[in-house]
Amino acid sequence: MTAPASAAPIIIRDTITTPIFETGIPHDCRPGVTGTAVGTDVFSFQTVETPQGFHFDGTVTDTARIDWSDGSYSLIESVDHFAFNAVGQGTSVLTNAHADAFDNFSPSGVFEFRDTFHVIEHVTVTNGDVTRVEFEMGHFHFFGDC
Repeated sequence: MTAPASAAPIIIRDTITTPIFETGIPHDCRPGVTGTAVGTDVFSFQTVETPQGFHFDGTVTDTARIDWSDGSYSLIESVDHFAFNAVGQGTSVLTNAHADAFDNFSPSGVFEFRDTFHVIEHVTVTNGDVTRVEFEMGHFHFFGDC
C-alpha cells in the first residue's frame, strides 16, 4: 500500500535591492539642522504555499549615511525579520522583529552618541478581526548625550 500523493509546495525566493536617497530629514537633537540620507535597502524573502497554508518570511536590511547641514553625520542600520503564516480557518499570524541603530559623529569624525531601538511583535487575525497583539520587547537605548 502506498501513501496518497500530495502536491509539491510552491516556493518562491527573491532579493530586491533599492537605493535610499532622502533629503530634508530633521535632526532629532539639533533644531534647524537637516540631513540627506544615502544608502541601500535590501529586501529578501521566501514564500511557501502548500495545501495546508501559506508561509512568507523575509528580511529588510537598510544601511545609510546621513550628512547633516552642520557638517556632522550619522551612520544608520536597520533590520526587520518578519514572518506571515496563513493557516486553517481564516487565521493569520504576523511576527516582526525590528532593530535599528544610529551612530552620530561630529564634523571631525569624533563619536558623539548612539541610539538603538528594538521591538518584537506578534499579531493574530482570525476571520478579519485582530484577536491577539503581543509585544515581547520594545525599548530604546541611548549611549552618549544628544
